[in-house]
Amino acid sequence: MKKLLIILLSALSLTAGAQVPGWVDSEMRALEYPHGQYFVGFAEGQRQNGESVEAAMSRMKNAARVEAVSSIRVHVQNTTVNQALSQTLRTMEGTFRQSAREFSSATTTSVDMEIPGLQIESWRNSQTGEIAAFAYVKKATLIRQLEKKITVGLTKIETSLDQIDQLIATGQKMQARELAERTVPLFYEIDEVQKLLAAVDENADEETLQLQETRTLQHRLTGIIADLKNGINIYLICNAYMFGQTYSALKGEIQGALSPMGCTFVRTDAGADWIITVTATAREYNASSYGSVTTYFAYVDAKISIEKGATRQRIYEDAISEKGGHTHNYEQAARQAYKDLSPKISAIIKEQIQQ
Repeated sequence: MKKLLIILLSALSLTAGAQVPGWVDSEMRALEYPHGQYFVGFAEGQRQNGESVEAAMSRMKNAARVEAVSSIRVHVQNTTVNQALSQTLRTMEGTFRQSAREFSSATTTSVDMEIPGLQIESWRNSQTGEIAAFAYVKKATLIRQLEKKITVGLTKIETSLDQIDQLIATGQKMQARELAERTVPLFYEIDEVQKLLAAVDENADEETLQLQETRTLQHRLTGIIADLKNGINIYLICNAYMFGQTYSALKGEIQGALSPMGCTFVRTDAGADWIITVTATAREYNASSYGSVTTYFAYVDAKISIEKGATRQRIYEDAISEKGGHTHNYEQAARQAYKDLSPKISAIIKEQIQQ
């Protein structure tokens, strides 16, 4: 019986000891995760006042992750990349950033790249309350994950460019421009991954980094950017009348409202992204007297049609009316109606071409 008790206690002791991960000990950590084959990060500490165990473990895991990432960054900074390859990366980055800057000076990008394949473990000593966390990634695994990340990123960019081409082909230049703006930062992310891979993998070359594929997509997007710089081409046909006389102010007011969107107004429908026709006429309604003051009322009735230039598909057609009043005469009442109607017509056009 005594012998059996000793065996059980020994088994329990071995089980408890086995629960302590080998990476907690610095010597074991260096032995199992040797420098040159792994990038590692280690952190340990106690719970802070009022902090839950879960929160403390999360804090330690994040600290270990930061240390591992920092060790990789230091490795990158201290690694001499092949000069020709390094120059190629810098040239590609500079050329693209310049073209992107010309396209949208407001575009800013902050890349805080996560390290793919990074594993994070944690352990808590139930007796002392000490918490330890360990982050690690094998160099070979990191290289494979970075290569995969480049492939996935380039595929995502190519898909986005195909969508942009389709939008342009169907006359949706506004949507194409927005998608192009969202695509620009994807190249910055690819650039970060390529630089990291070039530093981590001493055997990396242009084929491994997929530089030719990146160049091709960069040139394709910069070409799209150049085509979209002039904005949206609109052929506006506006025929507005006031009791038999031409009212030219309506066309100018519509153009003024659309210009901030990057719209360019062309003289023919050739190459126009949108063909917009507005026909408006004024009509007398009635007059109302109150004492010595007479108020005149007039309506302006307008018809609007909007077509896609590329497909000649009419996407909108409707009529809208606006009432105006003035104490001088019907003409001034009609002018007021036009003044109130103009922003409503412009809003309809903006809504339709932005869809």
